[in-house]
Amino acid sequence: MKYFLSVLFAALLIMNDALASPLKIMLTNDDGYMAPGIQSLRAALIKAGHDVYMIAPESNQSGTGTSISAQGITFEAHDHQVWSVAGTPGDAVRFGLGKILKDNPPDLVVSGINFGQNAGLDAMISGTVGAAVTAVQMGFPAIASSAAIDLTEAQTGFPSTLETFVWASAFLASIVDDKRLLRNGQFLNINFPTGTEPKGVRPGTLAPTSIMSNTFTETESGLWRSGYNIEKTEAHTDRALLQSGFISVTLLGPSYEVTNPINGLSWVTDLSAGLSPSGKD
Repeated sequence: MKYFLSVLFAALLIMNDALASPLKIMLTNDDGYMAPGIQSLRAALIKAGHDVYMIAPESNQSGTGTSISAQGITFEAHDHQVWSVAGTPGDAVRFGLGKILKDNPPDLVVSGINFGQNAGLDAMISGTVGAAVTAVQMGFPAIASSAAIDLTEAQTGFPSTLETFVWASAFLASIVDDKRLLRNGQFLNINFPTGTEPKGVRPGTLAPTSIMSNTFTETESGLWRSGYNIEKTEAHTDRALLQSGFISVTLLGPSYEVTNPINGLSWVTDLSAGLSPSGKD
C-alpha cells in the first residue's frame, strides 16, 4: 500500500507539471513560518511548479482564529519569497494580500499544513481555518489544511504526523489547480489522518464536538491548561472520518450567520413592544 501511494502521488505530480498551468499561491499558517507542515507544503508546491509566496506568522499563533493585532504589526523579508509577520494568521493574510502582494495578487491562498487536526467545533478557533476565512472575506479563494495528531505520541514528538506531512503535501500540490477547489465565497477545510495509508477522501460535516475538554490542570509554571477529549461522533462528520482513516473535506463559509435556520427570527420584532418611546419606564 505504501509503495502504491508513493507511485500514485509521484504520477500525480508529474501530470501536474506536464499539464497544468502553474498557480501563484500565497502560503500561510498559524504554527509559524518555520513549522514543519508549512515547510513541507512549500517544498511540494514549488516542486510541482507553482509560484509560492510564503507570508506567515513569525511564531506559533495556534487558536487565534480570525483575530488581528489592533496595535499594528511588523514583518521581516527573507530569501526566496518568504516573509514572516509579527502577528496573527489574520494579520499575515491581510498584510500579505493588502500590501506585499497588492500589485501581484495570488490565484489561491493555502493555509497549513497545520500540526494537529482542525475538525468539529475546533475549526471555530483555529488560526489555520481563520487564515482561510480572512482570505475569502477579502475576495480570494482559499484552502485550509491540517494533519491530525495521535495524542499517545505526545512524548515522542508525534512522529506519525511528521510522516503525514510528506504525503499530504504531495497530495495537496497535485490538486491545487483543480478548479473545483476554487469556491465562490466558500472554502474547503481538509484534514489528513495520521500515518501513511489513508483509506481515501470523503466529504463530511463539522462534528458537534471539540478535542478540548472542560477539565483544567495547573502546570509547574503556574499556567492552567485544558485537557483533551476524544469523542466518537456520527459517521458523516469530519472527526469520525479522520478516526476511520479517511481524509475529510468540509465545505465552510466566511460568516457565522446561519443561512438555513430551523426557525426564523421574525418573532424578534415582537420584542419591540417592550420598548418605551423615551427609553425610560
